[in-house]
Amino acid sequence: MLPMPEHDPTRTDRMALYMRARAAEKAAREEAARVVEQWNASLAAGQGSMRSPTIRAAILAGMPWLDIYCPGCRTSRAIDIRTVDRHPLSSVGSLVLGLRCSWCPGSAPMPVLTGLHAFPSAAGRNELSG
Repeated sequence: MLPMPEHDPTRTDRMALYMRARAAEKAAREEAARVVEQWNASLAAGQGSMRSPTIRAAILAGMPWLDIYCPGCRTSRAIDIRTVDRHPLSSVGSLVLGLRCSWCPGSAPMPVLTGLHAFPSAAGRNELSG
């Protein structure tokens, strides 16, 4: 006896699979947005944060613009973390180690991360070199 050929999934099965995938994507986006918003609130309150979202979470949340403040020259800038060559599971906070202000002479101070946003801030049209 020959084995029964596998059947293609029915339209209902395909639709159910599609709906489950969309629901999972939506839940992941909502969770990422929640994590990024909590981190932003912590930074805004001046509490800092030992934990920061991953680059992937920031991008998934639709907030790929990282605002950075340079205490040396007192300027704020924004960088698009989608263009940074780092693993997506790296934390956003780990990026500060590779950033230095290009406007500060000599040994520039460590920049301060001020938040993630959907669009670059009005003050942040220039980028720190990284």
